[in-house]
This record gives sequence, structure tokens and C-alpha cells, in this order.
Amino acid sequence: MPILRTVLDALEQIRAHHRRRLPFLAPALERRRPRIQMEDYAARHSIEHTLDRKAELRRLVPFRGDAAARYHQLLTFELAGLKELVTVLQTTSGGRELQDCLAENQAEIERLEIEVTWCVGYLQPAAEAPAQ
Repeated sequence: MPILRTVLDALEQIRAHHRRRLPFLAPALERRRPRIQMEDYAARHSIEHTLDRKAELRRLVPFRGDAAARYHQLLTFELAGLKELVTVLQTTSGGRELQDCLAENQAEIERLEIEVTWCVGYLQPAAEAPAQ
């Protein structure tokens, strides 16, 4: 049995030598993990930037007409997208979570409609101002 022992030892050395996994043998998700992390970071950064910009525009609405117009445009896009999402969600079947999601989105739609109305109040005086 010394020959068998020698072969087993050789196999053990080969197995120990190749502990490092080859990238192409990794599952697809493992190979894409760094890219997914980069995309996740970029998306979070983009969302944070958009929210910061939106907050800045909202702050400037009472003072600048161009900010009011841009803020109104952003709100209108957001409201249209949210209404479209609710329409799609209403055609799907789901349980309690779907109903909760629909209720939250309806509340957000109402909040956005109030915000749009508020913003329009700052747009109209600029449009109705008499020419001098």
C-alpha cells in the first residue's frame, strides 16, 4: 500500500496547490459582484445628487422663476412616473404587500399634487405680470 499512499499524498498536494478559485469557474453572480457594487454605488450617488438638487430648487422657488419652472418640471415628471407605476401595479396580482405599496404610492401622489399646486402658484405671477 505504499504506492497508494504516495498517490494520495500527491493528490493532496495538488489539491492544496490549487486552492485559489479560478474566476471563470465562479458562479455568474460572484463574477459580477464587483460590477454590481459599482453600479449600486453610482445609483445611490445619482439618487442623492438628484434629491439634493430637488431640495435646492424647492428652496429657490419663491425667489427665482427659473427654479420654479424647473422644479415644476421635475415634480410633473415624478408625478407622471408614479401614476404610471400605480397603474401597472393595479394590474398585477398580489397580497397584503401590494395593497400596502399601492396605499403608500397613492399618498405620495397626493403629496406631489399638493407640491405641484404650490409650485404653480409661483409660476403664474411671473406669467401674468404686466409688461412694463
